Amino acid sequence: MTTQNPNQPCTCARYSFEVLVHEGSTGEAVWQATTTECTATTQSKFAPGHDAKLRSLLVQAQAGGHLVRQVNGRAVVIADAATAAAALGWSDLTP
Repeated sequence: MTTQNPNQPCTCARYSFEVLVHEGSTGEAVWQATTTECTATTQSKFAPGHDAKLRSLLVQAQAGGHLVRQVNGRAVVIADAATAAAALGWSDLTP
């Protein structure tokens, strides 16, 4: 008898990048987070089609020159989009 994996958050929900919106008169910076807006759970790594959502997010980050943030529990990894993609086994981020 096989047992199913319990549902877990989709991997794409762990990734984001920030875009500078504006700098205030006293030097504070206001940033906007860009995410896949994923709230799906799955028994595998990605919910159906969400690998494409994450790839699109990484392409967008790379095009804008933004660093990508991956949150996994309490660990946060910040890297360029190509490095984040390579860690997922994707060698090319062309759209």
